[in-house]
Amino acid sequence: MMGGSRKRKISTGTVAILAAAVIVLGVTAFVWVRLSSGKRIDLSRIQSGVLDLKDTNVKEKETPVVLSADKTARPAAANVTEKPDESVRSFTLTAGGTVALDGEVRKNSWYSDVKQYDYYDIMTLLKREMQSDLNIVFLENLLSEDGRSSDVIATNAAAAMLKGAGFNLAACGFSKAYEKEKAGIQTTRKLLTEHGITPVGIYETIEEDHYRITNINGIRTAVLQYTGTVSSTTRKNMWKNGTSVLIPAAEAEIIEADINTVRSQGSEVVIVLLNWGKTGKAPDKTMYALAQKIADAGADLIIGNGSRIVSGAEMLTAAHTGRQVLCVWSLGTVLSGDRSNIRRIAGMFLQVTVKTEEGRTELSDYRYIPLYTWKYKQDSRFYYRCLAADEAVPDGMDSEQQKMMKKAADTVKNAMAGSPVEERSFE
Repeated sequence: MMGGSRKRKISTGTVAILAAAVIVLGVTAFVWVRLSSGKRIDLSRIQSGVLDLKDTNVKEKETPVVLSADKTARPAAANVTEKPDESVRSFTLTAGGTVALDGEVRKNSWYSDVKQYDYYDIMTLLKREMQSDLNIVFLENLLSEDGRSSDVIATNAAAAMLKGAGFNLAACGFSKAYEKEKAGIQTTRKLLTEHGITPVGIYETIEEDHYRITNINGIRTAVLQYTGTVSSTTRKNMWKNGTSVLIPAAEAEIIEADINTVRSQGSEVVIVLLNWGKTGKAPDKTMYALAQKIADAGADLIIGNGSRIVSGAEMLTAAHTGRQVLCVWSLGTVLSGDRSNIRRIAGMFLQVTVKTEEGRTELSDYRYIPLYTWKYKQDSRFYYRCLAADEAVPDGMDSEQQKMMKKAADTVKNAMAGSPVEERSFE
């Protein structure tokens, strides 16, 4: 060889072979390590040159990190929806006085061309006032299916009228509730129930529980009704027939026993409805004594009716517990054919909010709405419309009826003056 030794060059092919060998060895080693550590390898992705390593063991997800306004890294807040406080529940109540399809209202609601009674439109103007969860009315008519009517008996159209207005519970015990004996009670209950109205105060059998426990917005509520206006003669006949319990009497012992029963069955709220007193008269000493015993027994609210006039309200202090219990003596009338005195066609709605919290029951927001039954003539016949007397004057009401409407509102206002129930405000 001339001129000394020369460096040997490595060919390009050799470099490629060596590189491939290194990659194969590296991947083999990597796979071996992963297999021994419990990792799963997606071989399909190895072919594309990407390794997708997933732990076969279940691990908690890492909390993502976001940047706050000052650019400081912090864990992201968990996406949690706040649950409502289930210990606080409430519902609203509206209670109206007597509905009696009697007198001129009944006579003028007969349509000879179709040979039937039609009461439906009489209460259409009240529907906007009936937005409560529980809407109560005192019904002083029995209902019939045969189309016959009297001052005591009303047709099935009466149930449709009440349902259309928004009432969902009817207190049916009144002085003439036993006029058709057991059959009359059965039919009345049947027709009301078919219209989605719960009847209380009249029952079909002696074995039947004399109360209703209803779940209203999660609050177990018992509504009880008792009647003190059934004549002594009728009561004697009922005792003789073994049917006295079908219309529970307004007696302290009976009411106390029922309150204890519904409380033992988990009732959180107890509302006692009473048909009592004398027509056109203020509450007497007997009514005061009974109301106090009902408050002492554990009622949360006492609502009376029967005198057909608004008679005010007051707070009673329950013995032993010192609880304050609202007692409304009489709500007057929602509808009646007796227009002999302004007090007979001036009634009120009572509105109350009921709330339970941590096992305690609280009633608040006591309000009343004055009512008036408007009578007007059109096309040679009279019509009636029940309405709120504190609302704007409806179209078509003449000046004389406007005066009567205002007088009705003032009558209710005077009767409720000084009571814990205030007139509603539109502010």
